[in-house]
Amino acid sequence: MTSKSRMFVAVAGALSMGAVATYAADAQPDRIAELEAKVAQLEARQATNSKDVASTIDSVLRDAERRSQLLQNTSNMGAGYDNGFFISAGEGWTLRPGAFFQFRNVTNWATEGDDDGGDDEIENGFEVRRMRLELNGTAFTRDLEYSFVWDSSRNGGGTSLLDAWVKYMFADDWGFRVGQFKDPVTHEKLVSSKRQLAADRTLLDATLGGGVYDRVQGVSLIYGGYSQNNPINVEVAFHDGPNSKNTDFQDVNDGPIWGVGGRFEYKAMGDWRAYRDFTAMGNKEDLLVIGVGGDWSQFETTTDVDNGAGNLLTGTIDAQWENAAGLAIYGAGIIQHRDEEFQGGDDNTDWGALAQVGYMLNPAWELFGRVSYTEFDEEVALGDSSEDAFWELTVGLNYYLGNNGSAGHRAKVTIDLTWLPDGAPSADTGLGYFGTGGDDEIVIRGQFQLLI
Repeated sequence: MTSKSRMFVAVAGALSMGAVATYAADAQPDRIAELEAKVAQLEARQATNSKDVASTIDSVLRDAERRSQLLQNTSNMGAGYDNGFFISAGEGWTLRPGAFFQFRNVTNWATEGDDDGGDDEIENGFEVRRMRLELNGTAFTRDLEYSFVWDSSRNGGGTSLLDAWVKYMFADDWGFRVGQFKDPVTHEKLVSSKRQLAADRTLLDATLGGGVYDRVQGVSLIYGGYSQNNPINVEVAFHDGPNSKNTDFQDVNDGPIWGVGGRFEYKAMGDWRAYRDFTAMGNKEDLLVIGVGGDWSQFETTTDVDNGAGNLLTGTIDAQWENAAGLAIYGAGIIQHRDEEFQGGDDNTDWGALAQVGYMLNPAWELFGRVSYTEFDEEVALGDSSEDAFWELTVGLNYYLGNNGSAGHRAKVTIDLTWLPDGAPSADTGLGYFGTGGDDEIVIRGQFQLLI
């Protein structure tokens, strides 16, 4: 290549590079603007996505918070603990689920009480005296109240229905109850086994009173309903007969056909709520209530050819007085008549009475004592002997757990000692009595109670 050629090539290359440089310089601002627009677009898109993600996260968190609560946090719904767990929805709906547990140790010493009528007999052991599940509350309105209770057997642990009733107060002082409930006769039976002074009810009530009638199926008319503004409470029930719980509508031979039971109570002073138990624990004022009750029931029997019906009549009168200083006194009398058709022989009239006193030594400790007497028209055969009168004498102590007994009946320990000078007319293991016909029985019961 000649020198002229080389010079031409160099000049051409320089010119080309200059042209390229000039074009790049001219195109650079447009390229930068395009890139900046794309970056701005990406940033805007990222911001939008971030807002969507944040909104989604916030929505998920709010939903999780709502689902983590037992009930939605509105002014009409709530849940908590107020002398028991509760769930409420507005003014009308409440549910109070609960469990009732009594664990007991019993020692029974019966003199000359074995089968041979020889040596003394001593039994000691533990038992779950009561284990119950409860659903109580109101539905639609506070005037519509319900109670459903299931009980477990001490032998075998089988579960059965105990209470199943609905009560509706259709006016200020008037209402009715339907279902399976306690026959409204004796006050001692109507007071819950949760709220007794001793570990259990008296031999008198078990023999002639509420233990005979227990739960019935039927309907009742109510006046007063334990309203604080009304000193009178009345309930009259028409039912299928004594102890007719968990039965169908059919009558059976030698069984109850129907019954009418009722109770009248007058509150001379005090608060009806203090009448629900036999202790003066926490009373702010004195209480005095007088009550009368009765039941007339007919049984289908085979002893009367003409009508095949026998009559069982029971009446009771009682009074309960408590003061604000911790003293509580209760007394009752019961009479029961069975006609010859019911008996298959002569008419019989049995009766008895009881007196009970309790005193709060301090907010946590309570001392109590009671005596009951039961007399039968005819002697009761007890092994090789027979008796027509039975005494029951009991002393004991309650300890209410919590700060200064604040737990009340919800958690308490009961220890009592009972002496039966003439034994018991029949075996009643619920009370801890043998009824084996011995000269006497001494029974020690220790019980722990928990209400949830």
